Amino acid sequence: MRNLKTIKCEKGKSSTAWQKIKPTSKVIKNWILAVIASKFQSNTKIWFYKKIGLKIGKNVQIMPDQRIDIFFPELISVGDNSIIGQDCFFACHEFNVDEFKYGPIEIGENVLIGARCYILPGIKVGNNSLVGAGAVISKDVPENVIAFGNPIQFIDKTTKEKILLKSEKKK
Repeated sequence: MRNLKTIKCEKGKSSTAWQKIKPTSKVIKNWILAVIASKFQSNTKIWFYKKIGLKIGKNVQIMPDQRIDIFFPELISVGDNSIIGQDCFFACHEFNVDEFKYGPIEIGENVLIGARCYILPGIKVGNNSLVGAGAVISKDVPENVIAFGNPIQFIDKTTKEKILLKSEKKK
């Protein structure tokens, strides 16, 4: 279950709801620093990302063209020894017709997020997991799994067996 906060809005007005909790000047500053950071190598990029609020552990590698949420970068954390692939998008918010939702993205330790993944708000990726390139991470990823696809699926790294979550077993 995704960890989200919701702000109810008038229909068609959700794209401005973030202004109720975040000053526009802060978002503009975050956007400028995020664009600059996306073009640098990992160490310089991490320095910029930390300046706008990301929590980044030790020995983290972030590949080029990473996209991070400019509204809520402080809700993103990446654990030690993790690798974020090229051209990933971390979205800590989503606009719906009559509501605005936002929540943290937590990447555990020793995690590999493959290139061009899209991570939705309120998601936790467990320690020692691998997420295949192009995956849409729409639900929490357990520890020690290989996650892939859209809709996302999981394979136990040890047994190589497919994992069904509790919500999937009931169907």
